[in-house]
Amino acid sequence: MKITIAVMLALMLPVLLPAQNKTLHVQDATKLKVKMGSNDGFFNDATCDTKGNIYVTIFDPRGTPSERPLLKFDSAGILQAQFESSRKDLGLSEYEDHNEPSALLPDGGVARLAWSKDTLYVTKFSSDGTFVSRMKLDSPAFLPYQFLVFPSGEMFAAGLEHSHSVRSISPYKRFTAIYDAKGHLLKRLVLPGDAEIEAAIEAGDSRYAMAPMSGNRAVTRGRARLGEDGNVYLMRGTSPPLFYVISSSGELVRTVKVEPPFSGQVPSEMQLVKGRIAVEFWLGCDAGGQCSGVNLEVADAVSGEGLARYDHDNFFGSLACYNSGPDLLTSLTLDNNQPQMTRWAAKQPVVIHP
Repeated sequence: MKITIAVMLALMLPVLLPAQNKTLHVQDATKLKVKMGSNDGFFNDATCDTKGNIYVTIFDPRGTPSERPLLKFDSAGILQAQFESSRKDLGLSEYEDHNEPSALLPDGGVARLAWSKDTLYVTKFSSDGTFVSRMKLDSPAFLPYQFLVFPSGEMFAAGLEHSHSVRSISPYKRFTAIYDAKGHLLKRLVLPGDAEIEAAIEAGDSRYAMAPMSGNRAVTRGRARLGEDGNVYLMRGTSPPLFYVISSSGELVRTVKVEPPFSGQVPSEMQLVKGRIAVEFWLGCDAGGQCSGVNLEVADAVSGEGLARYDHDNFFGSLACYNSGPDLLTSLTLDNNQPQMTRWAAKQPVVIHP
């Protein structure tokens, strides 16, 4: 019996050991071949395609808002294409500083969604950055934060709409919708939990806004990715984050909850591949919404069950790409004002057990 117990304890030992800090190591680091200004930084729209190309907007936060092209880099860090902003063409002033989210298209091109006064425009580009077309979306106009195009051509968009209701303290309400390929509004979505978040904002909950007049961080910190199953995975910036899986017809397929490494952490980024969601969490945020430090969580995209956890001590930067089997993560960082793409390989991830 003693031998049996000793064997059992030996088998259980890896599970009982405390989480190891060194769970990722740098596989390689590549400088991005692009000229940057002294104040330039990354916008929160980094992603990648199936060929390993990285897409990101580099901009000067104190410069002219219209100077925000989306840049495409290959795995060697060489600039392959530039997808221009529509702000100048739409006549926006330098004081109008709104997001212009982008969607990767099946043919390798890019579509960008831009707000202009009382209208939204979708601009399409070929894979080399050449302008192809521009069309209007049906009203209402709203401030866009997430935008994707389904393989069948329908479009998903989410953001904040200006509210004119006298019963509303906050001037902005969440807006989530599906459009057809010609820009016609097919369905406006009401998602579980959104009403509760807006009620919390009006009650002064600092997790979602500095004040009722300051928007909705659950929306502005959210992300949306297109899954290999053809559905959109919309993440709200809550703790724990909720992922709404939405079909091209606007059906809510399921809701997935991913628990953060530490209670109260809010997500900063997410990527999706092969039925797995990689979520980057802020270690902490102050009352003003400034956040720092990250943890990484990999979860099942159907159940939300945690599959692996990576410690912040060995990972830094904004999560731009994720590949599974084994886990390989790509981050974007600035090193002496030089943008860098770093690939991190998994090394003894912390396995999560119930």
